Amino acid sequence: MSFGNKKGNVIAYVVIAMSTIAALAIGALYMTSSSALGELGANNLNRAYSLALAGKDYALIKNLGDTSGKIFTLQNQSGQILPSNDKFQLDIIGNIITSTGIVNAGTPLEAKRKISITKTGFSSQPDISGFAAMTPKNQPGSSFVQVDSTGTTASLGGGESGKFGTLVYGGGAVQGNCQNGKCDLGTGFRAFFVFQFASGSTGDGFTFAFFNGEGVDTNGVKNDINSVGGDNGRGELLGYAGDSRVDSAGTSFLDGKGGRGIQPPKMAVEFDVLPNFDSSDVCASDSRRDGLDSRNHIAYVFWGDNTISACHSPATVGSNTYDDNRHNNGADTSTEPRNSRRPTDGADTSYFDASSLWPTETNWLLSNAPTNIYALRIEVSRSTTPNAAGNYDYRFDTWVKQCLVNDITCPTFDDQSNYANAKINYNDPSMAPADTPTLSRTFELSPTLHQNFSSFYFGWTAATGGTATENITLNRFRMNFVKGCGAYGVWNNLGSIAYFRINGGDCKSINNNNLISSIFPSGFINGFTDAACTISSSPASINYTQATADDINKNCAVNFNGTDR
Repeated sequence: MSFGNKKGNVIAYVVIAMSTIAALAIGALYMTSSSALGELGANNLNRAYSLALAGKDYALIKNLGDTSGKIFTLQNQSGQILPSNDKFQLDIIGNIITSTGIVNAGTPLEAKRKISITKTGFSSQPDISGFAAMTPKNQPGSSFVQVDSTGTTASLGGGESGKFGTLVYGGGAVQGNCQNGKCDLGTGFRAFFVFQFASGSTGDGFTFAFFNGEGVDTNGVKNDINSVGGDNGRGELLGYAGDSRVDSAGTSFLDGKGGRGIQPPKMAVEFDVLPNFDSSDVCASDSRRDGLDSRNHIAYVFWGDNTISACHSPATVGSNTYDDNRHNNGADTSTEPRNSRRPTDGADTSYFDASSLWPTETNWLLSNAPTNIYALRIEVSRSTTPNAAGNYDYRFDTWVKQCLVNDITCPTFDDQSNYANAKINYNDPSMAPADTPTLSRTFELSPTLHQNFSSFYFGWTAATGGTATENITLNRFRMNFVKGCGAYGVWNNLGSIAYFRINGGDCKSINNNNLISSIFPSGFINGFTDAACTISSSPASINYTQATADDINKNCAVNFNGTDR
């Protein structure tokens, strides 16, 4: 038995005493006399109570966040709503879960039962926490990537030079329908962790990466938990780019698949502490086009231009990955999002070198006052509605904050803080004060790449080259899958062609009853009646918070005038 939302989509399953509900429903068929109506009413109330219990259990198992009046209907395995129209409604505020079972909705025989529970800590409960379910992948004889015995802390680098490796999730969190580390991307996810480069670290750095689980390469092979980049002695690839060869001749590959690397679509936040910028040849060392001022930086990388490089002969499947973390590579299209740009190549909200915060601290990731311990938060939002071009919009926001106490647990941002709570949408204009992301990018993917990203793997990659070494500690990892709408599609319903600016961008004309755009957390759309976008429409705007309230039927779609769609 399945549960679906009001649009009929199967979104989860939960094991409950459905046989009891079914038996009660069947028994009701035989109650036709007037003397049995009282018993029938009691029967319906019992069914409603069982449904309320099922709703409560479902909310707990799926670890749902705050919601108001969300309806779930019973479905068969084909996704068809059962004739009885039995359902439950969930209202969740913080730690309080209220579930209402409803039988024979909208008929004279309708019955309802409501139950409420309080579960301490539910408002900030992660779907995945710690590193116990993470799988280290190291070169033979190496301890480059490790997880401690309690699964609380992980380390990258191990003080070894010329090595690379990965730490990838391999668990089965039901909240993300995960199996062996492969999870549904759905409408996105949120993650939080604390990290520190140990004293004496010199490079090259690491990434937090997530990559698709459905795309196939030329041999029909998909990414999996063993997918890894890297190349013998090429630390600047950070274990994210490259075909994973352990030796220069390519007789052995860490991925065990003959050198696939990590195939696109994929994305990562890189933490780069060793500048590489002199060479324009992606096959050469010193070729990542990092900032010319040699500052440590964090930045977004995707997969470059995806052409087959001449880095090795014969070429491997992974030969297309050697520019995947080279800044400014990629055509900036729905099939090749551009990697972030260094400052001298143009302003970019997806590249951060901290010069605005610590202008004299070039090596701010390696050493800083009072500490070089940092807390990172990531929010990835994924639209399920195609935009006007037929592509799908994504938004990638990242915050990095300095921990003020020399303690890797970072009590500055404890588990009760909004910043560390991956269950809530931190980038929400309704939360005050607003906190601008350190890194931010909105981009679109083609239908094929969007489908490839219907599932994903995630984890950390790292590498060192030459004589460089590093030891990076990771702590307090928390992750939640977005259970509701990561974005809202907004339609023009003003009755005629109108003009709009999305997040303050260019003026665009949109026909009546057509999609304007998807808006993400902190996003907004302004409406106008003239082609120059100078005369405001009525209403004048809509933002993400308004769309959340307007989406009564919970299908992630609203009209510009603030009505449900």
